[in-house]
Amino acid sequence: MAARKMILLTGEFSSRLDARCSRQRPRAFSLQPSALSRGFTLVELLVVIGVIGILLATSVPALSSYTTQVRLKTATREIVGLLLLARSLAISHHAVQTVLVDTERGELSLDPATGDLASRRVRLPPAIEIDVTGADGAESSQVTFQPSGALAGRSVSVTLSNGKRTHTIVVTGPTGAVLVQ
Repeated sequence: MAARKMILLTGEFSSRLDARCSRQRPRAFSLQPSALSRGFTLVELLVVIGVIGILLATSVPALSSYTTQVRLKTATREIVGLLLLARSLAISHHAVQTVLVDTERGELSLDPATGDLASRRVRLPPAIEIDVTGADGAESSQVTFQPSGALAGRSVSVTLSNGKRTHTIVVTGPTGAVLVQ
């Protein structure tokens, strides 16, 4: 046992092992592909396809709800833009400007009788419903801005809904300010 410890300590054993390893014959060149370069197995491909399928199955519903949410936000921004345009035109032209609301067709437009901007119109996607109510709770089909920028009447609320979410645009009466809630 002492002799073995001596060999290990002096390194003779490790040099003998190195000599044995170096005596092995080198491998001959082979035309057979090695195990590393053969490609993918059918099982590996099926696992990858399964993982991709699971990812798609979970992401499609989230993507569709995201698109409906984006449509509601876009419609809200377009209506706010149209209301601010009507207010700006009323102030700059010193004339009454009216935004007509057609709840059945889901459309808002500047009144052609009050200006030359008949082509300024916002059409809502079919999935979005619109409701316009005055401060007293009565439904309204128009929002009219005075030359001072104030509303003709009290505040008006424009409510947009896609079934899941609701955005409310409030136009204050005395100032004509347009706010999104």
